[in-house]
Amino acid sequence: EYEAHIHDKRCPAGVCKNLLTYTIIEEYCKGCTMCARVCPAGAIVGERKQPHRIVQEICIKCGACFETCKFNAVKKG
Repeated sequence: EYEAHIHDKRCPAGVCKNLLTYTIIEEYCKGCTMCARVCPAGAIVGERKQPHRIVQEICIKCGACFETCKFNAVKKG
């Protein structure tokens, strides 16, 4: 786990906020826009009824999208 943090810049346990990334799995996203509506940074883009995506440069890694998505389309890793 230490090597993952230092060498791979990721947290296998998913608890280190600075090493987390949230991504939307296109196949699961229904385009309901719920994630985009709850995102305080405005980091989620996409048209209604189309798969959305998270702009990593804008994302503040708060996890609101992950908690809100009822289709399990947001992956934390």
